[in-house]
Amino acid sequence: MQNPNAIDIMANENPKPNTQQSVEELKYIQQVYQNQYSIASNSINMALQELQELNSAQKTLENADLLEGKDMIMSIGAAFYSVNRIKDSKTFLVGVGANYLVEKTTDEAKEHVAKIIEKSNDNLNRLMKNRKELEAALIEISYKIDSMA
Repeated sequence: MQNPNAIDIMANENPKPNTQQSVEELKYIQQVYQNQYSIASNSINMALQELQELNSAQKTLENADLLEGKDMIMSIGAAFYSVNRIKDSKTFLVGVGANYLVEKTTDEAKEHVAKIIEKSNDNLNRLMKNRKELEAALIEISYKIDSMA
């Protein structure tokens, strides 16, 4: 995303801009970038939380053989829990989207979660790059506003 281009395009549309109008337009663009920056930051926080949950699942799967015969507290949603004894640690139900669960062996589940973690890390990196570009655009537009004021 090349956000500074919007500033350049706006500046080129009116070769002799009214200074007050230009400052107002720049402040509007600045607000739009600030909103986008906030959304990107929230998305990063959600992605980090998802990665934390995925890493927890991955660690549990790596030690699945230690779970068999143990009691475990399991979330059933909305802060309700059930205590269950793990009878079989050789298969797991894995969410594959659209509220569908697929039974997978421990090794298949490990492979599945590793792929999801890789994709989540890629998405997080893209979000962070986008936020950095927005930050640079915000700095640039703030500088332009200050120089016009």
